[in-house]
Amino acid sequence: MKRINILLGGPTSEYPNELLNNAASIPGEWVGADRGNLYLISHGVMPKMAIGDFDSINKKEQKLLKENIPCFKKFPPEKDDTDSELTILAAHEKFDADEYYIYGATGGRIDHFLVNLFLPFDKRFQTFYDKMYFKSETNTVRFFRPGSYTIYHENKMKYVGFVNLGPVTGLNLVDAKYQLKDFSSNHPISWASNEFVNSTIDFNFESGVIAVIQSRDKKALKKD
Repeated sequence: MKRINILLGGPTSEYPNELLNNAASIPGEWVGADRGNLYLISHGVMPKMAIGDFDSINKKEQKLLKENIPCFKKFPPEKDDTDSELTILAAHEKFDADEYYIYGATGGRIDHFLVNLFLPFDKRFQTFYDKMYFKSETNTVRFFRPGSYTIYHENKMKYVGFVNLGPVTGLNLVDAKYQLKDFSSNHPISWASNEFVNSTIDFNFESGVIAVIQSRDKKALKKD
């Protein structure tokens, strides 16, 4: 399986432990959006591509990226696409991978997160949106086309949510803690806070796009 990792512009407070503690050990090549490239370089990872308008870094930092990253693509700040969209599309065009692990997509600005969440409805992403995994400290988001699936319980994730991002027909949650049978809707619904009874959950649906979100609560900071 060919894996590509993509680091977007979300806050480091949302990064999972593997990215914070040992980014170089994560398998696969890396592509960075804007300032994410500086984080990667400072943590021992050299991206293969750097994409963005780079309005969040200075000229000296941009020079560092240009001199060290094989493919550096700068876009004007006034553009139709977000840096996230440009970066994911560029990564797919260059690598045509089996899996895209995308970090920094779910935290920070809500409007940017919604752009990422609705990518399956952009025709440019329709051939590969089901290959994308959004990863953060407390969430993993995957997208599914109509069909039958088995998902596996991720380590440390307590909850699982099933979200029909638009109209859906024939949704069945077969062996989750809270089951659903032949559900259809013409508008989005988030079936949140479901749980695994065993190590897997089977589900299926006839039409639409389903986002499956495995999550856990963020640990509260200890007070002195």
